[in-house]
Amino acid sequence: MNIWIAASDGRIDLVEKFLNSNTGVTVNSKDENGYTPVHAAAAYGHNDLLRKLCNEYNGDINIRDFDGDTPLHHVEDVNTAKVIIEELDGDFKLTNNEDKTALETFEEDSEFPELITYMREKMGVTVEDDARLSGIDAEQLAQFKDSVRYSLENDPVDENDVETMERRKKLEAIIQGENVEQELENYIRSIVRGQMIGSSMDNEENVPNKRQK
Repeated sequence: MNIWIAASDGRIDLVEKFLNSNTGVTVNSKDENGYTPVHAAAAYGHNDLLRKLCNEYNGDINIRDFDGDTPLHHVEDVNTAKVIIEELDGDFKLTNNEDKTALETFEEDSEFPELITYMREKMGVTVEDDARLSGIDAEQLAQFKDSVRYSLENDPVDENDVETMERRKKLEAIIQGENVEQELENYIRSIVRGQMIGSSMDNEENVPNKRQK
């Protein structure tokens, strides 16, 4: 047992025991992945512990692990996100090493529709804004959804193509799960956003640096 496991289990008593010991472990101590007790409490939704760590032990609610992820990036439920943002003043606009906000990581995974909806509201992203950001409107979105369903039903399966198989498994899980329409929409929008960002970066690389002229 260590402080990170104790925090993951929501064991306030053990976490405080570690913090009050003479081992040098603090609320912001990082493991080999840069993961802190604050990350652990947030990831597993232990909100009373999260409040105690930040309010009583000076835990950094915006601390980053070695991937640049803040505790908010690890959240899996709306209540914990609300505690971080509305009670502990967590910065929901911070990005990780992949330049993704917490919202963008949630949208990429497409697993927590209620959390995504809440985060979109906090970011001030309306349905219309999100469509413009993604470069697709409602009609195009419907066409994408139809195309995805058609591909799953009719495209041949190449088990040697690892990337395609991973994408297929993810889509099959979405189609067979709950909140199909919302999760499929989140998945499509994240893909389109990624393509737009990639295209933008390619264009920037092709623009000569003025200092080099």
